[in-house]
Amino acid sequence: MPIVEIRVAKQDWADFRAVNLRRAPAVIREFIRWYLRRPGAKLPQRPSPEEIEKALATANDAEGPADGGPQSE
Repeated sequence: MPIVEIRVAKQDWADFRAVNLRRAPAVIREFIRWYLRRPGAKLPQRPSPEEIEKALATANDAEGPADGGPQSE
């Protein structure tokens, strides 16, 4: 399968990856198949608002402070 690049805002992609982890590319492929009405294709299930909030909080905690300095508690 050829690789095709798309442009997505950096923060949107970072958040999308944080919520979907390694499954992010598969979710996009599923969406495209659904959008094109391919036989058997289903719209990917969206996470709940709580799942999104938790994933983003976890990702932000893992990154540390924005300035790259040590985290203060």
